[in-house]
Amino acid sequence: TPQEYAEGHIDGAINIDVKSDDFQLQAEKELSKDTTVLVYCRSGRRSMDAAETLSKLGYRVVNLTGGIIEWMDDGLPVSVEDGSK
Repeated sequence: TPQEYAEGHIDGAINIDVKSDDFQLQAEKELSKDTTVLVYCRSGRRSMDAAETLSKLGYRVVNLTGGIIEWMDDGLPVSVEDGSK
């Protein structure tokens, strides 16, 4: 969600909310089918839905198991909306 993204995201990530009505349209506008797309959410549940949808659209997708929570628990860096890390 936009709020979760603002609270902490992987540097360089773009936010496309899988629960938004225009998820597919946004994905097709923002993502390239020429590269592998990494998807994640807070805990990993919604990103599984996103990965499934994107795969059906022809994207190569990797889902970050455990989401941003596990990423941060592993001590990996995140960016927050104000630009700090």
